[in-house]
Amino acid sequence: MSTGLCLGAKASSIDLVTKWAVDSDKSASKSLKLNHPEAHVRNEAADDFLRLLKEWEKLCKRYVVDNLERTYPSRFRASEAVMKNASPAKDADTSADELEVSCLVDVCYGDPCNTGNRGLKFKVRWKGYSASDDTWEPIEGLSNCQECIQEFVIKGFRSKILPLRGDVDVICGGPPCQGISGYNRFRNVDSPLDDERNRQIVVFMDIVEYLKPKFVLMENVVDILRLDKGSLGRYALSRLVHMKYQARLGIIAAGCYGLPQFRLRVFLWGAHPSEVSVLDFCIKLNYNTPWLSLTIK
Repeated sequence: MSTGLCLGAKASSIDLVTKWAVDSDKSASKSLKLNHPEAHVRNEAADDFLRLLKEWEKLCKRYVVDNLERTYPSRFRASEAVMKNASPAKDADTSADELEVSCLVDVCYGDPCNTGNRGLKFKVRWKGYSASDDTWEPIEGLSNCQECIQEFVIKGFRSKILPLRGDVDVICGGPPCQGISGYNRFRNVDSPLDDERNRQIVVFMDIVEYLKPKFVLMENVVDILRLDKGSLGRYALSRLVHMKYQARLGIIAAGCYGLPQFRLRVFLWGAHPSEVSVLDFCIKLNYNTPWLSLTIK
């Protein structure tokens, strides 16, 4: 969706840049990165991404805003599982039962190693090891590695590896349609939100509410207006209205835009109260300044 949206925006003289993207599908994430090499693409669930954004804001406040002048020791005692599989080079002042952290290379929220313990975790590059030996470690286990955390957070804050509130101009996304589409004969017609795939609409709107972008664009199949008396479509529209966004919902036929097919899709536009009124879908907007977008799928 982000690729098509950016191409359409460019044709309408709008400079739209995909800065961040998240998708739970690995192949889709690779495609996003291929089409948007400048973007920070994350292969994870959208609800984990939202939790990460909240934790990242806390880290930036602690290590960037409040602690720029403070330094910390940078040692970390490794877990037994790491010690069994590693034989790193030791410094003279490093004891035999310790591994030394070289740097932190990534951050996530969740359980990337399927240990059963979810939470905020950093990918650690160990001294004397290569990138293939990086491990995900919980932040609680890095209490003796505050200097490395501070260095990673400051660097990530400056390069904007994750968006903070006020950084995103446009959020666009297409929550999964498998639980909505009429082609699914086993969809939950009585309680659509009991389907985890359909609940991604809730997560999408939670991300919008947290980041407060200037504009919002959500796409889905037309059955979002049919299933359970259109409860999912009404929910999405009401969330935007509740957040004081100007909102417009419409159905667009692909054939009206040059494609040799008759495919209908529902689009929900939202504009922040501080922005111009939401215009008709056929009206072109002209802006010269680049917009930063976040794609959620």
